[in-house]
Amino acid sequence: MNRLSPTVLLSLSLILVAVPASADMFKPGVKDQIALGKRAAEDIRKNEKVLKDDDPRVVEVRAIGKKLLSFIPAAELKKKPFEYSFDVVDSKDLNAFALPGGPVFVYSGLVDKLTTQDEIAGIIAHELTHVRNEHWASAYADNQKRQLGLTILLTVLNANSTAFNIAGVSDELLFTLPYSRKHESEADRIGYDLMVKAGYNPQGMIDVFEILEKQSGGGKSSEWYSDHPALANRIEVIRQRISKEGKAFPAERPLHRGTI
Repeated sequence: MNRLSPTVLLSLSLILVAVPASADMFKPGVKDQIALGKRAAEDIRKNEKVLKDDDPRVVEVRAIGKKLLSFIPAAELKKKPFEYSFDVVDSKDLNAFALPGGPVFVYSGLVDKLTTQDEIAGIIAHELTHVRNEHWASAYADNQKRQLGLTILLTVLNANSTAFNIAGVSDELLFTLPYSRKHESEADRIGYDLMVKAGYNPQGMIDVFEILEKQSGGGKSSEWYSDHPALANRIEVIRQRISKEGKAFPAERPLHRGTI
């Protein structure tokens, strides 16, 4: 490993002091995230079999998504006017994901294995947290910093210019950039908060994780199968939280397939 000279270290220190702690020139802003999400969502709708608006599964997912959105603080929605949308992809894969800027996609293979509204709420609340907390944008910024190297990083910072170029973000990077262990745990924790606030039973989130844990040996890879952290650990964390809080939650509500 090459050691940095005292001069380079001093320069880096001075530059970092000059840059506000909240600034990140490599992180896409809210408007850029919305534009990226729209672009990718349009590609998905063109190239994948997305279920029609009147499909009962789409109606169910959108109704639950809309309800969860109504419990996001108005101040947050004003500060981060993400353009949320909810679609169901006709696929046997057990998967769900959110794109930066708001689009959420759930696969019919996963929806068809669920039996309660609370399970769908657990999935969507988790995905909404990825959007709300800008997890993809943060992961992108971290990835760029690792790739650029110190010399280019210093040059960019010293020039006081942005390093983000929306045209340079490939569709592959939008779908393959992994979330960190911290991001996944945060999506579980804040997703839990949101679904409970909206009147759902957090047992639904556990139920989904248990379904996926049983199926983790097959199908395409998914963030929900990620072992950072492992599904078993995520289940245990939620169970402990439910036990510790000691709250009485509403009974889980069965799916009505379009008649919520």
